[in-house]
Amino acid sequence: MNMIRIILLSLATASASAEIYRWKDANGNWQFGDRAPQAEHETLDIKPPPKIGQDDALDIHARTQRLLQSQQTQARHKALAEKNARDEYRERFAQPCKQAEKRLEQMRGPFVYVNEDGTHRNANAEEVAADQKKTQKWIDEHCDF
Repeated sequence: MNMIRIILLSLATASASAEIYRWKDANGNWQFGDRAPQAEHETLDIKPPPKIGQDDALDIHARTQRLLQSQQTQARHKALAEKNARDEYRERFAQPCKQAEKRLEQMRGPFVYVNEDGTHRNANAEEVAADQKKTQKWIDEHCDF
């Protein structure tokens, strides 16, 4: 019986459009062939197996294209979000950065400190250097745009 299946399968795959015939021989065994015998026979309608990989390849290609489009869309959204965040940061720190740069410039020339009570006092060199360093550090951290 397995031999018959093998023959049937090989005949079906060898020629998908060929007709397959079935008949019983003199011993009562079923015989199969691609040529009609002289004896009484049947014509079998055998469908070829689907071609392996063709439909799968199309599906895989379509899924790959969708994945690629999704990744590109995500990348565009991420880039736009980063640009918006940079623009917002620039807008938020533009004025404070200008003020800090102006203050740093003022500290390079002669100036006086104003106490909380409104009195003025002269600044010593160490205090000015510390304030310049602190202001420059703030500018370096916040104004690099």
